[in-house]
Amino acid sequence: MEDILKYLKIVRRWWWVIALLFVSTVGTIAALALLAEPQYAGWLSMHVSAPPPQEEPLYSRFNREEMRQEIEYTRVNLSELILEGDVPYRALKNLPEIQMRGSELRDRTTVELPENSQFVIVQVSAGDPETAALLTNAVAEAGIQQYGELLASSTTNTREFVERELETAREELEAVERELTQFQVENKVGNLNSAISSQYDLLRALRLELDLAQANQQSYKARTLEKAILEREAELQNLIGLTTRYQELGDRLDRARETYNFLSEQRTEAQIKENQILAAGFIQIITPAQPPRHPVATFDIKLIVLGAVASVMAGVLLAFLLEYLRTSSVLNGLLVGKRDLEFVAKGKAPSVE
Repeated sequence: MEDILKYLKIVRRWWWVIALLFVSTVGTIAALALLAEPQYAGWLSMHVSAPPPQEEPLYSRFNREEMRQEIEYTRVNLSELILEGDVPYRALKNLPEIQMRGSELRDRTTVELPENSQFVIVQVSAGDPETAALLTNAVAEAGIQQYGELLASSTTNTREFVERELETAREELEAVERELTQFQVENKVGNLNSAISSQYDLLRALRLELDLAQANQQSYKARTLEKAILEREAELQNLIGLTTRYQELGDRLDRARETYNFLSEQRTEAQIKENQILAAGFIQIITPAQPPRHPVATFDIKLIVLGAVASVMAGVLLAFLLEYLRTSSVLNGLLVGKRDLEFVAKGKAPSVE
């Protein structure tokens, strides 16, 4: 209790030092706030839903927990991209009429992530309301665009790979088609199977006529038919000899066409998925930023309270330091005075220190 009373006595003795430090600190903060140029803050809110899966089928499903995780993951990443990426530079690139550095725009930008929410709040401050709203909208749009590009990067790489493979498949398909066409021209045959069937039908008809001619004892016609049958049989044998090569070319053509069609479908799906992610439809701006009507309050009560508390604490410490110095000076004076009295009592001159 005595120590507390002692401390209170020290504070009471040096109250003017504490008060002076308090008034100067709070007054300086208030003066700076009042003399600062007015700032306007544009703000908008974005709603985040679960982004489409990149390595899953186009219309896959998420369970509830996975969806919440994806939404939170998207909110955090979008916030970091806006605050730490090159989003401010992209935004200013789209606004050449605004003379501002990207680092300055980043300092003027704040992003809030409300708890248990799917919203992202973006706020940008500027010297006039129109610029504040314009910058806020530009930052949000640039952030959504870049996030979509980053999220779609793997899908874009997949699409480009499929397109390269598709080009190779197209060249292979065209090469096989040319080879088959050349084979058909050289052998004067369109569809080999049809040609062979036609030859069988023709031979069957010739043999039937031959039987009739022989039955009717038409020897000249019979000899003519026999000669025709021999020629057709030779042609049939030639066609049958082409079957292996024709079948090989046909199989190659079917495989090449199947590969090309499969890659073409994969490219279409990749393009749809890439465009879906690039559009970033899972991040929606609820309402674009409008020019604020009133400037942001520069008189921050939290800063005033913090300065007041800090100044009082610093004043108390300074009071104890001054009391220590004062006490040390008095004690030294008493010691010197005591030695002088002892010298006088002994009939000596006082010491000079």
